[in-house]
Amino acid sequence: MKYVKIIGFFGIIYLVYVGLSKFMDTSLDVANKISNIDDLDKIEEVNSKEVIGLMMFLGDPPELKEHLLMSNIDDCSFKKEIAEMNSNAMYKCILVEAEVKDKKIVKIFKEIQILEE
Repeated sequence: MKYVKIIGFFGIIYLVYVGLSKFMDTSLDVANKISNIDDLDKIEEVNSKEVIGLMMFLGDPPELKEHLLMSNIDDCSFKKEIAEMNSNAMYKCILVEAEVKDKKIVKIFKEIQILEE
Protein backbone atom coordinates (compact mmCIF):
# COMPACT_ATOMS: atom_id res chain seq x y z
CA MET A 1 0.00 0.00 0.00
CA LYS A 2 2.90 2.32 0.80
CA TYR A 3 4.33 1.96 -2.74
CA VAL A 4 0.94 2.70 -4.32
CA LYS A 5 0.75 6.00 -2.40
CA ILE A 6 4.30 6.93 -3.49
CA ILE A 7 3.59 6.06 -7.13
CA GLY A 8 0.28 7.98 -6.95
CA PHE A 9 2.04 10.99 -5.42
CA PHE A 10 4.66 11.05 -8.21
CA GLY A 11 1.88 10.54 -10.78
CA ILE A 12 0.05 13.62 -9.48
CA ILE A 13 3.29 15.65 -9.51
CA TYR A 14 3.91 14.55 -13.11
CA LEU A 15 0.38 15.55 -14.19
CA VAL A 16 0.79 18.98 -12.55
CA TYR A 17 4.15 19.38 -14.31
CA VAL A 18 2.65 18.44 -17.71
CA GLY A 19 -0.27 20.83 -17.17
CA LEU A 20 1.97 23.73 -16.18
CA SER A 21 4.32 23.12 -19.10
CA LYS A 22 1.38 23.14 -21.55
CA PHE A 23 0.10 26.35 -19.97
CA MET A 24 3.52 28.02 -20.21
CA ASP A 25 3.94 26.93 -23.84
CA THR A 26 0.62 28.49 -24.83
CA SER A 27 1.43 31.69 -22.96
CA LEU A 28 4.78 31.86 -24.77
CA ASP A 29 3.00 31.36 -28.10
CA VAL A 30 0.68 34.25 -27.29
CA ALA A 31 3.67 36.42 -26.33
CA ASN A 32 5.43 35.54 -29.61
CA LYS A 33 2.33 36.39 -31.62
CA ILE A 34 2.03 39.73 -29.84
CA SER A 35 5.70 40.54 -30.48
CA ASN A 36 5.21 39.69 -34.18
CA ILE A 37 2.28 42.10 -34.32
CA ASP A 38 4.42 44.78 -32.64
CA ASP A 39 7.17 44.17 -35.23
CA LEU A 40 4.64 44.73 -38.03
CA ASP A 41 3.69 48.07 -36.48
CA LYS A 42 7.35 49.19 -36.49
CA ILE A 43 7.70 48.73 -40.26
CA GLU A 44 7.26 52.09 -41.94
CA GLU A 45 4.73 52.43 -44.70
CA VAL A 46 5.90 52.98 -48.24
CA ASN A 47 5.58 56.62 -49.21
CA SER A 48 6.71 58.98 -51.90
CA LYS A 49 8.42 62.20 -50.87
CA GLU A 50 11.22 64.60 -51.67
CA VAL A 51 14.51 63.46 -50.15
CA ILE A 52 18.22 64.14 -50.49
CA GLY A 53 20.18 61.27 -51.96
CA LEU A 54 23.84 60.59 -52.60
CA MET A 55 23.91 59.13 -56.10
CA MET A 56 26.76 57.11 -57.61
CA PHE A 57 27.19 57.22 -61.39
CA LEU A 58 29.40 54.88 -63.43
CA GLY A 59 30.19 54.47 -67.09
CA ASP A 60 30.28 56.63 -70.19
CA PRO A 61 27.69 58.12 -70.44
CA PRO A 62 27.22 58.19 -66.65
CA GLU A 63 24.52 55.80 -65.47
CA LEU A 64 23.00 55.75 -61.98
CA LYS A 65 24.21 52.60 -60.19
CA GLU A 66 23.54 53.22 -56.49
CA HIS A 67 21.75 55.69 -54.24
CA LEU A 68 21.79 56.38 -50.52
CA LEU A 69 19.27 58.35 -48.46
CA MET A 70 20.84 61.30 -46.64
CA SER A 71 19.39 63.26 -43.75
CA ASN A 72 20.73 66.68 -44.84
CA ILE A 73 22.93 68.39 -47.43
CA ASP A 74 25.93 68.73 -45.10
CA ASP A 75 25.99 65.01 -44.39
CA CYS A 76 25.64 64.29 -48.11
CA SER A 77 28.52 66.62 -49.01
CA PHE A 78 30.79 65.07 -46.39
CA LYS A 79 30.10 61.51 -47.53
CA LYS A 80 30.45 62.56 -51.18
CA GLU A 81 33.98 63.85 -50.54
CA ILE A 82 34.97 60.63 -48.77
CA ALA A 83 33.50 58.47 -51.53
CA GLU A 84 35.28 60.43 -54.29
CA MET A 85 38.63 60.01 -52.52
CA ASN A 86 38.19 56.25 -52.37
CA SER A 87 36.80 55.44 -55.83
CA ASN A 88 36.76 56.64 -59.41
CA ALA A 89 32.97 56.86 -59.68
CA MET A 90 31.12 60.16 -60.01
CA TYR A 91 28.98 61.18 -57.04
CA LYS A 92 26.26 63.84 -56.78
CA CYS A 93 23.98 65.07 -54.03
CA ILE A 94 20.55 65.33 -55.60
CA LEU A 95 17.12 66.31 -54.33
CA VAL A 96 14.81 63.62 -55.72
CA GLU A 97 11.21 62.54 -55.51
CA ALA A 98 11.48 58.92 -54.43
CA GLU A 99 9.67 56.03 -52.86
CA VAL A 100 11.09 55.56 -49.37
CA LYS A 101 10.63 52.42 -47.28
CA ASP A 102 12.30 51.73 -43.94
CA LYS A 103 14.64 54.72 -44.37
CA LYS A 104 15.89 53.50 -47.75
CA ILE A 105 15.30 54.80 -51.26
CA VAL A 106 13.45 52.07 -53.12
CA LYS A 107 12.62 53.83 -56.39
CA ILE A 108 13.44 57.25 -57.82
CA PHE A 109 10.62 58.93 -59.72
CA LYS A 110 12.36 62.13 -60.79
CA GLU A 111 15.37 64.30 -60.08
CA ILE A 112 14.30 67.70 -58.80
CA GLN A 113 17.56 69.56 -58.27
CA ILE A 114 21.30 68.84 -58.19
CA LEU A 115 22.42 70.31 -54.88
CA GLU A 116 26.17 70.12 -55.36
CA GLU A 117 28.39 69.31 -58.35
